[in-house]
Amino acid sequence: MKFYTLDTTLTFGKYKGLSLELVISGEPSYISWCIINLDHFYISEEDLSQIFLRYPKFSLSLEAQEELKEKYESLVAQDVDEDDLWDDHFENSRESYGMYAGSYAQDVEGLSDDFINDVLGGEPDAYWNID
Repeated sequence: MKFYTLDTTLTFGKYKGLSLELVISGEPSYISWCIINLDHFYISEEDLSQIFLRYPKFSLSLEAQEELKEKYESLVAQDVDEDDLWDDHFENSRESYGMYAGSYAQDVEGLSDDFINDVLGGEPDAYWNID
């Protein structure tokens, strides 16, 4: 799961290369779509609070709200501390990303360029063979 904040740059879809904040200011309903349709897309309560403070008219669909709740409950059920998950995300963000941006391996699975080069031999489509 990847935490998204206002400063996060999207690495997928029609808003690839734009920050979450720019997407919210242009097409806020896309955020609900991401939450519902992308398993890795997560916004913490704290970050949602920041979004609502900065964009008071921003809203999530009921389906997106339920999906966020389910994702949070899944984290709790796995006994994953949200702070630890954030720390892991921050550490992973230091790895190189971008060479394989747009690939399923990177955008959905969250594999870094280094991992794709070293483990998958530079073939992002080989992600499916990892156990």
